[in-house]
Amino acid sequence: MSSTEFRQRLAAILAADAAGYSSSMAADDRATVASLDAARAVFRTRIESNQGRVIDMAGDSVLAVFDLASDAVSAALAIQQALDAAAGASPAGASLRFRIGVHLGEIIEKLDGTVYGDGVNIAARLQALADPGEIAVSDAVKGAVGRRVPATFADRGERAIKNIPEAIRWHSAISMQPDSREAVPRARNALTRTAEDVATLPSIAILPFRTSTTEPEQAAFADGLRIDIQGALVRLAGLVLIGVGTTNTYRNKEVPPRQAAAEMGVRYLLEGFVQKSGERVRITASLIDGAAGQVIWSDRYDRVLDDALEVQDEITEKVVTALDVKMVSGEHARVWRKAIRNPRAREHFYRGMHEFMKGNKDANTAARGEYEQVARLAPAIAAGPTNVAFTHWWDVFRGWTASPAQSWGEAERWAARAMPMEDTDGQAHTVMAHLHLLRREHDLALKVAQQAVTLRPSCSNANPHLGNILYYCGKPAEAADRIRQAMRMMPVHAPWFNVLLAASCKELRQWGAAEAAAREALRKKPDDVDARLVLIEVLQTTGEEDAARELVREVATLQPEFSLARWAETQPYRDGATLDRITANLRAAGLAP
Repeated sequence: MSSTEFRQRLAAILAADAAGYSSSMAADDRATVASLDAARAVFRTRIESNQGRVIDMAGDSVLAVFDLASDAVSAALAIQQALDAAAGASPAGASLRFRIGVHLGEIIEKLDGTVYGDGVNIAARLQALADPGEIAVSDAVKGAVGRRVPATFADRGERAIKNIPEAIRWHSAISMQPDSREAVPRARNALTRTAEDVATLPSIAILPFRTSTTEPEQAAFADGLRIDIQGALVRLAGLVLIGVGTTNTYRNKEVPPRQAAAEMGVRYLLEGFVQKSGERVRITASLIDGAAGQVIWSDRYDRVLDDALEVQDEITEKVVTALDVKMVSGEHARVWRKAIRNPRAREHFYRGMHEFMKGNKDANTAARGEYEQVARLAPAIAAGPTNVAFTHWWDVFRGWTASPAQSWGEAERWAARAMPMEDTDGQAHTVMAHLHLLRREHDLALKVAQQAVTLRPSCSNANPHLGNILYYCGKPAEAADRIRQAMRMMPVHAPWFNVLLAASCKELRQWGAAEAAAREALRKKPDDVDARLVLIEVLQTTGEEDAARELVREVATLQPEFSLARWAETQPYRDGATLDRITANLRAAGLAP
C-alpha cells in the first residue's frame, strides 16, 4: 500500500457490540433482527449528529470515527440513553443492550474510508471490557474530554490488552442527571469569553524545540517551525496557549515535564527535536500529559525542505484532535491556512523568528532584515509585512529607536499593507490599534484591537493590548478581565500587565486588588514609575497619605524631571474627566504639577 492510498491521523474511535446477540438470535431471530435494525438507526443518527462517521455495521457491531473525543463520548452517551429509553418502552427481552468502547489514538485511513491500526484495536478491546449498557473510555479520552461533556468517569484501573504492549487504564463514562449536571463550558468566541471561561479550557505550552547541534541554521529552523505551530494554535478561542515569552525561559533547561507543566499551569506540553542536513530534515514531535508525565503521542517526520513542507499542519492537527479543542465559526479555515511555501522565504522567516526571540535591539534589527526578504520573496502573503511592522513597533515599545515618529510611520506603513491580506494573522492589527489609541481615535482603536483578538484569540500580545485600549476607553471591568486572560496565557509576563490590572481595579474601587497588583509590578521591576503612580492614588484615596508621600519621593528620585502635566499628555483617556480626577489625586499626594 503506497502512502498516496492512505493517511495516518489521530482520531477518536467508537466501537460497539451487542451483548448476548447469539443467544437472542437463537431465542427469537425475527425480534432480534428488528431490535438490531432499530439500534443501528439510533447509532447512525447519534453518531452523525455528533459529527462522527460510521465506518462499519457488520453483524451486531458498530465502528465509527470522530475528529474530537468529546463528540465520540457525547454520541456514546446519547446512544445508550436512547437505547435505554427504547428498552423501557419495549416488551421484556425485545431490545438489545450494547457495550461501547471509545479510544483516542492513531488510525490508518484508506481512500475508501476504511480504518485500521492500534487505535481501532484498542477501542474494540475496551468495548469488550464494558458491561452491557456501559461505555468504556481510555485514559487518553478522559484527559482530552475534561469537563466538556455531561458525564463523570469512574476509574476502572489498568488492564493488559491482547497484542498491545502496555497496559491500558480505562474508565466508565456515566451520564449525569440534569438536576446534578455540572456546568459544561460553552464554546465562546474570543470577544465574549471571560477569564472564568478561559480557566476551563484545555491548555498547552510548546517548549523550545531541541536540535542535534548548536549550529545557528539548526536553531533557526527549530525556532521557526515552533512558531509556525504556535501561529496556528494561537488562532483558537477554545484553547489556552502559553506565550513564547514564557516558554522561552525553558530553553536549554532540563526540566521534568511535570515540573514545567505545573510551573506554567498547563495540562499539556508539546516537545520537538529537529535534525537538519542539507535539504532534508527529521522532526520528532511529542505531546505530553504534564499532570501524568506520560506521552500521549509521538511521531517522527522525515521531509525534504521543498515548497510542500506541511509538517507543521500535521502536528497542529494532531494537537487540536488530542486536546479535543472546540472550534467556533470560521476558525477551521484560519488555523489550516497554509504557511510559507517558498523555501527561501521560509528560511528567512525562520531566521527572523530566531533573531526576534533573542529580545534585544540588534537582534530586532536583524529580524527586520530577514522579514523584509520574506516580503520580497513572497509578496502575496502577510507574514513578511506583518513582522516588519511588528519590529518597528517593538523598537518604539522598548525604547530602541532614536526617532519614535519615524518608527511609528514605518510600522503603520507595513501594518496597513498586511491587514487587508487574506492570510493576515492579527499581529498587524495590534500594531495599528495601538497607533489609533495614541492618536485618541478610540472607536477605531477598539474596533481594530477586537479584530486582532478575533484573529488570534489565544495571543498573549493581542489580548493585553485590547485590555489596555478597553481601560483607556472607560471600560475597566472588561479591561481587568482581559488582562487576567492574558496573564493566564503568559504566566511569566511583563510588569505592565500588573500595572494595567492595578489601574483597572483602582477604577473599579477594588482597592486591595489594585494595591496587590501594583506591588507585584514593583516586585518585578523596582524602578517602575507607572506602578508607583497607581499605588500612590490607591493609598491617597484610602487614607494612607504618609505611604503615598513616600512613593512620591521615590518617583522624584527615579525621575527628577517628572511632572503631572507632561505625564497627562501621554495618557489617552477617552473621558477627560477621568484623567482630571486621577491627576487631582496625584497632585494631592504631592507630585509635581
